[in-house]
Amino acid sequence: MTAKLVCSQSGVNLYELLASDDNERLESMLALYAQSFPDYAHYLPRMRRRAAFSGNTRTGHLAHYWLIEHEGKPIGLTTFRYIEKRECGLGVSFAVDRKARSIKVGKQRLSAFIIGQIMQQLKKDAAQTKTKLYGLVTEVEHRSLMEHYKKMGMLELPVQYFEPIYPPEQDGDDLQSRVEKINFIPVFLAITPNGSVDITPCLLRKFIKAFLVDHYDLPQSHPMVQKTLNSIEQREERIAIPDSVGSF
Repeated sequence: MTAKLVCSQSGVNLYELLASDDNERLESMLALYAQSFPDYAHYLPRMRRRAAFSGNTRTGHLAHYWLIEHEGKPIGLTTFRYIEKRECGLGVSFAVDRKARSIKVGKQRLSAFIIGQIMQQLKKDAAQTKTKLYGLVTEVEHRSLMEHYKKMGMLELPVQYFEPIYPPEQDGDDLQSRVEKINFIPVFLAITPNGSVDITPCLLRKFIKAFLVDHYDLPQSHPMVQKTLNSIEQREERIAIPDSVGSF
C-alpha cells in the first residue's frame, strides 16, 4: 500500500509511512535519518520494524512517521507521537536536508510549515482520544538550535533533563539489560504550546514522564527519572504563555 498523503502544498508533500508497505519511501526516510543523526544510526533496524505497524499499536500512543518530499524528491523527515494520558505530543526526530531549508510554503519557512502540520495532526489525535493537547514537547540538543526554535514559538522548559541513548541491539538482550547500558546526555526540553497554556510544575512532571517513562520505557523509579523530576520539585513559578504563541 502506498504511503498516505497527509498534506500537499507548494510542491511540498508529507507522507505517513507507518503500516504503508511503501518500502521506497521508507528507505528514503531511513537514509535521511542516518545522514542527519549519525550517532543514532543504530536505531534504524528498530525503526524499520516499527514502520510495519499502525500508529496505534502501542496502547495510549498515536505514532507517526512522516517523509517530506519537494517536487517528488525526499528532503526531510519527522517522527512524533501523541501520548494520551499525558495530553501532549512528543517530537522524537525532525530533520530537513540543508539544501532544502530555504524552501517556502506560501509565506512560511519550510520548518515552520512542517511544525504547523504536526500540531494539526496532534490536535486530531487529541480529539480522537477525547483528550486535550497542551502542545508538542521536544528534546533539543544544542543551545543554538534552541534559540532557532524559540523564533518559531517554541519555549524552553525549566527542567534539568537528560536524553537516554540506548545501546545498539544485540541478539538475546532484553529491555532491562538495555536500560542498564543507556548513556544519558544533557539536552534542553522545550514545548510548542497549543495556544495559551499555564506551564505548572504538575504539567512539567507530565511532560517528563511522557518522554522518559512512556516513550523511553524507563521505570519511574529509575535514578535519572527521579533526578529529572526532582529538578522541578521546588519550582513554584508558572510559565504563562500568551495566546499569540504557538497558534498553529
